[in-house]
Amino acid sequence: MPDDLVLRDPWWDLRAPGDAEQQQTQAVSNELLREVSPGHPLYGLAVTVIARSEAHDDVLVKVGSRWALVHLTWSGQPETPPWPTCTIFGSATDVERATALD
Repeated sequence: MPDDLVLRDPWWDLRAPGDAEQQQTQAVSNELLREVSPGHPLYGLAVTVIARSEAHDDVLVKVGSRWALVHLTWSGQPETPPWPTCTIFGSATDVERATALD
């Protein structure tokens, strides 16, 4: 796995090649594109969807060599920053610590 990231429940690792994972990756990507607007830290950046929390509206994306934990609103429309809220992490270890708190 990239960067040796290990995710535990309630996180659904979407890096697997299954149909369900691909559908979820597409749904998260589409919603992220709809919600992120100018002024947001992720606006205009290429992101790779990594995981989705099954307990919250949080998703994990990779942005270059960094990670972003994003709380989507699932409104289907552009949000005013700081929404969707996001926290940027520099390492897989930091992500694992943050996601273990769920």
